[in-house]
Amino acid sequence: MQSIIEMLIVFLAVFVFLKFAGVCKKFTLSSGFKKGVYGLTAVGLIGLNVMAGSDLQLWMIIGGFVLVCLFTLALMSETQKA
Repeated sequence: MQSIIEMLIVFLAVFVFLKFAGVCKKFTLSSGFKKGVYGLTAVGLIGLNVMAGSDLQLWMIIGGFVLVCLFTLALMSETQKA
């Protein structure tokens, strides 16, 4: 039963991610903000890799999903023209 619940959570996360990626296409962000998000994503993923041996696995999953959503926002949005 637990594996079915975990599989449903994964499918829900993928569905939410795909909807979020579609919404991100409508945003316009400055290139400086996009570079900041890329840097934050890189530092965050390194931090999550360092924490990989800890007992905070749920927080690591949630943090990774948030970082992926931030990266998607920066990647999918249009770059603001000066």
